[in-house]
Amino acid sequence: MIRPQDDSFHRGSDDPYWNESAWFGFTVPDKLINGWVYFYHRPNMNFSVGGVALWDPSGEYPWNCRYYDWGQPMALPPDADMFDFSLDNGLTVACREPLDSFALGYSTDGCSVDLEWSATAPPQSPGVGGSDEYPTGSEGWGKGHYTQPGHIRGTIQLGGERLDIDTPHLRDHSWGPRRPGTNPRGNFASAVTAEGRGGFCVYAASDLPFDQDPCVGVPDPLSYGWQRLDGKYGRLTSATRTVLERDSRQRPLRVELAGVDEHGRELSAIGTMRNWLWWQGYAEVLMLWSLTEWDFNGGTVIGEELDFFPLHQARALVRG
Repeated sequence: MIRPQDDSFHRGSDDPYWNESAWFGFTVPDKLINGWVYFYHRPNMNFSVGGVALWDPSGEYPWNCRYYDWGQPMALPPDADMFDFSLDNGLTVACREPLDSFALGYSTDGCSVDLEWSATAPPQSPGVGGSDEYPTGSEGWGKGHYTQPGHIRGTIQLGGERLDIDTPHLRDHSWGPRRPGTNPRGNFASAVTAEGRGGFCVYAASDLPFDQDPCVGVPDPLSYGWQRLDGKYGRLTSATRTVLERDSRQRPLRVELAGVDEHGRELSAIGTMRNWLWWQGYAEVLMLWSLTEWDFNGGTVIGEELDFFPLHQARALVRG
């Protein structure tokens, strides 16, 4: 069970690799813009990494996307908490109410961010596919994790362009030791409807040996996930995620989610990628992060899909 105190640092471990991370996503659907405020803290090493990224179809790498400032380690302020801190690159985060509302700010010469995220549903922690402590296929990311539907509003000033943000979107928070290592190929897929009454979150990981994995056309089994229909959560008891099509550069073009939740309701979603960010935020993994149009529950829902690989597998796939 997620408690309000889970929005603070989880003190008690002296492990130098203890990590606490969080992500707030946003989109501008009519401009095919995707973006995030993403940060992690290493309190036992006294540093943080955090920043902002925005991209659309005009550029898909950190050096040519609409904006990117992420990756530089900075000193963790001594009075910082998980969602209450300011970093030297201009990123500020403030928790207005745990599990309910947060302010996100950022300011540099080329970009300024003023956003508010408000919850539209309670958070959900992993269940099926492993225990709450160690969901299968995600142990390397930390032992604690939850996702939460919400709505994000505000403005981003990008050069001379003002972007108005007003969309439903997830946030997440994870904690635990995060050591250098290799997770299996997999994905993180999500979408939230207006008022948080519908949506889904699916983490799936390949169970195939690297040299037998075609990376397309194979169903990746569920590690954990949930769907929300008519305001009611259901943890997924079984599900798969399948990349239906990749282009010549191995970017995913269409993916399919299929499964069943604890209430016997089917999950069925087809996602079409509308942009990509090739992201190597962590040294051992490559992610293709995409704004995704999901055909879900009889309508189109804007969300995301993260297609990720161990770096050696990504290299072989792309070069092959």
